[in-house]
Amino acid sequence: MIDKILYGLGQVIAFFDGLTGSYVVAMLAFALITEIVLLPFGIKQQKNSIKQAKLRPKEMAIRNKYKGRNDQATMQKMNQEIQEFYQKENFNPAAGCLPLLIQLPIVLALYRVIVSPLKYVIGFSAKEITKIVDVINGVYEKAGTAALEAKLFKNNDIELIGKIKENFEVLSQEDWFTEKIANISDLPDFTVFGGLDLGDKPSSVGLSLSWILLVPVLVFLSQFLYSKLIRKFTYQPPSAQDANMGCSNTVMDITMPLMTTYFSYIMPGAVGIYWVFKNIISFIRQILMVKLMPYPKFTEEDYKAAEKEVNSKTKKNEKVQKSGRVVRSLHHIDDEDFEDTREKALEFKAKLEAQEAEEKAKREAKNALLSGKIKVDDKKSENVEEKKDDKEEQK
Repeated sequence: MIDKILYGLGQVIAFFDGLTGSYVVAMLAFALITEIVLLPFGIKQQKNSIKQAKLRPKEMAIRNKYKGRNDQATMQKMNQEIQEFYQKENFNPAAGCLPLLIQLPIVLALYRVIVSPLKYVIGFSAKEITKIVDVINGVYEKAGTAALEAKLFKNNDIELIGKIKENFEVLSQEDWFTEKIANISDLPDFTVFGGLDLGDKPSSVGLSLSWILLVPVLVFLSQFLYSKLIRKFTYQPPSAQDANMGCSNTVMDITMPLMTTYFSYIMPGAVGIYWVFKNIISFIRQILMVKLMPYPKFTEEDYKAAEKEVNSKTKKNEKVQKSGRVVRSLHHIDDEDFEDTREKALEFKAKLEAQEAEEKAKREAKNALLSGKIKVDDKKSENVEEKKDDKEEQK
């Protein structure tokens, strides 16, 4: 079933190959069509990013509330508060990963079509490809040349096309072969710029200078620039801007280009050119997406208003007073459990206890003063009553 689907995709390349007469141009058209097919997933991901971007001011206000502290308890508290905020706003960060997960098997399937044109574009079966290798090995055996291994072409048969062209006269004597390839021109043509064959591997030229070595260089540059520029045209949540994440992004910006460069070096040049096409088209698609579906922009006043709202809610939820006793902020509730914050926490606690003792002493003094005043007033009242009684007796 999967092979039938891949064969159908291969016929798209075959159509453009016949239309343009260039397999490289056909790959470019195929890369463009795949981006159009994957466009709905890109739109879904862009909408999710826009929704997250709208929540940025309040999320930044929550993060600023815990700014300057990176102990485990504080980070857990902050992340919990952010998750509760997301739930309240009906936002799911994982929803942005779903389009990527769906795209991954599609991209891998498209890649298989690109690297196996004999199987999915021309239509040779795995058994027929093995037969092709056996026929060529028969020629090599007579010439005393090292034989080919059929398993090497199981998942990547581009390189075999060059061997078929070299031994086309022998293979054309086989009926099962001529049913699919009647003329040598029916084979994919990977030559560009007047003779550069992208069916060859850059690694095959060794240390000698060859234009084919430009392919890994182009792959590295396109992947490196794509990684750098795409980040500027996609929403980066506040969590992606901390030091650890920044370091991780830098590593990825180097690691991914190096990996793709290595693969493009050991595989036929056509595979590397397809990666270059895909990087360029994907980048253009993202630019158009941002232009048509832009991210919201916020002013400094928006951030201040969000911070004021978050802080006001925090004071209502966290600063509770019981019988005039000041309760410590939840921001510091777990400090005494960690060695790196225990000393400051105890100092902070002692300061609060001293404040509480001072406030208690003031309340007691005030109560004592009020009590003394009441006694004085009562004494004055008694004296007034006695004087009134004396006047009445004299009358």
